[in-house]
Amino acid sequence: MKADTDLRGEIALARHLATCAFSSTIKRGSKQPWLALLALILLVVPGTSLTSQGQPPDQAPRPARSRSDEMLDRWNDIGNKLIALAQDFPEDKYDFKVQKDERTFAQNLLHAAALDFVLIRRVSGSTLGPDFGEGDNPSRDVFKTKADVVKFVQEAVAGGAQVIQQQGDAGLDKTSMFFGNRLAHNSSIWRFAIEHGGEHYGQLVVYYRANNLVPPDSRR
Repeated sequence: MKADTDLRGEIALARHLATCAFSSTIKRGSKQPWLALLALILLVVPGTSLTSQGQPPDQAPRPARSRSDEMLDRWNDIGNKLIALAQDFPEDKYDFKVQKDERTFAQNLLHAAALDFVLIRRVSGSTLGPDFGEGDNPSRDVFKTKADVVKFVQEAVAGGAQVIQQQGDAGLDKTSMFFGNRLAHNSSIWRFAIEHGGEHYGQLVVYYRANNLVPPDSRR
């Protein structure tokens, strides 16, 4: 096969260059012994090629999943990261913030989940989720404990996943009311929500580091 021939050619070329480098290095003496070592490694290790590190040339790639499955994967990925932060961060630090004019740790989670619900309701045309008042900045008076906040974030992630699964690929092509009094494709709205969640995840990681704590995802 052509791919095998190309691979053998790359290996032969690499060995030829390595031999030249090794011979040249030995002639110059030991001023640069690392070059000789590198040349020896290239000579000894068979198949030193970028091509050989990938899939076998005769193995076809797996087919792409449906667009809704791919969207669901991205939604759950950032959602589960936020849930992990909410569950892991000490409750006595839930009202911590790095600067006085920004949201606390708990307020960041509440805002991210509330905005998710705002968008979920627009896409689904329902009132899915609990009552958290107007806007997308719920009061800590409503979500007083860590358990309350964790549950709210979990409900938002589960609610979005449910709608994405129920609507499928066709739902991504439909339009819903977006910010700025305009319609947008649901696929764009979901991407906006995922990006928004990622932004707040990054901010909460800073809160972790400011308290000399390691975020859950960094411990794996």
